[in-house]
Amino acid sequence: MEQFLKDELLVLLEKARAGHATGVDYSRIAAIINADQTGELIAEADNFLAQEDHVPSRHIEPYNYDYWQRAFLEIKQTWQQQKAQPAKVKRIPKIRYWWVAASILLIIAVGTYVLIKKTPPQQVAASYKILPGKEGAILTLADGSQVLLDSIQNGVVAMQAGTTAKIVNGTLVYEGVGKEVEYNVMSTPKARKFHVILPDGTNAWLNSASSIRYPTTFTGNERKVTITGEVYFEVATLRLRSGLKMPFNVNVNNQAQIEVLGTHFNVKAYDNERVLKVTLLEGKVKVIKADGNRPSYAKASAGKVEGREESVILKPGEQATISQSSQQSQFRLSHPIPVQTDGVMAWKNGVFDFNDISFQDAMAQLERWYDIEVVYEKGIPTNVELNGKMTKDITLNELVGILEKIGVKCRLEGRKLLIQS
Repeated sequence: MEQFLKDELLVLLEKARAGHATGVDYSRIAAIINADQTGELIAEADNFLAQEDHVPSRHIEPYNYDYWQRAFLEIKQTWQQQKAQPAKVKRIPKIRYWWVAASILLIIAVGTYVLIKKTPPQQVAASYKILPGKEGAILTLADGSQVLLDSIQNGVVAMQAGTTAKIVNGTLVYEGVGKEVEYNVMSTPKARKFHVILPDGTNAWLNSASSIRYPTTFTGNERKVTITGEVYFEVATLRLRSGLKMPFNVNVNNQAQIEVLGTHFNVKAYDNERVLKVTLLEGKVKVIKADGNRPSYAKASAGKVEGREESVILKPGEQATISQSSQQSQFRLSHPIPVQTDGVMAWKNGVFDFNDISFQDAMAQLERWYDIEVVYEKGIPTNVELNGKMTKDITLNELVGILEKIGVKCRLEGRKLLIQS
């Protein structure tokens, strides 16, 4: 049994016990248990839940009762077919109505657990570890179906119009030449990052809460993709029949376009941040912004940005920004400035780099990597300066301890990090 799956399952079950689990969390619990080939994870969940009669339910999302009945019935049948011996369970009355928001239904092995709210909810501090993010993503295929890539290390994911998408050592790659152009979307939720090799051989690494839309086969005289969030590219060099290099165009969050021929660069463009940043590590890129309103998604997907062209050319070690003014439709493109690329690429290298960034920007990184919400009880601190680096493989609980030692008053309540001062 892979230890990280066990750890993730225990964290999710602890969230359920604390009353902070969401419908997505319950779906993940079902997915982990349903994929269990040995019965060890089922037994682990069984033992965990047998220790509790109820949970202080708070903010629990309603779930579809029939869906859960079917899903866990399949788990039970699989378990019985494997002739495994489940742990002893407590006998608890059944629930009749799925819409009772104070209840949670979990059918594990051959036992039925119904966790019912019996007492008024209390403030629950974080009694479980909030684990760091990991490799994982969701692949949306051309037909709209989705594949969860969190636990797949090797194997074929999908076949689309002659192109095969497969996981090789944790990376999504494409093989073959498609008969027609179909589009896939790779997206990373919070607390996930992923590496995909596009059909042309271009490498793209996605940070948490990011996405990239691309064809399963590149055709024509240029390559076009659309991204949101933060993505690092190492673009493969391809040549046209004329011998010229085939351009690679990136539409960035419907705000800008990047034209490259073969280069390494990082793009950071989160919706909740006012500044879009393009940083060049190798080669040469042209950053273009539109003058006027944002283009529609359909037009952006075509790799074009409407309006009068305003652009800059970047050299290695330079960064250009597109900042948003208080008027939502106004964006300003900066002149290239030199930057320390180590800090820009820290996320890809598994490091938090808090040098030369604001406290709010540092907390935004924590929100995305640990899938939490940061709440400022007395406003954003102005007298706190974070400096230095740390690896991203520590738990949030450990990181909170570090923050407290340097004078940041904070506490955890479920998946909320409350900044007091």
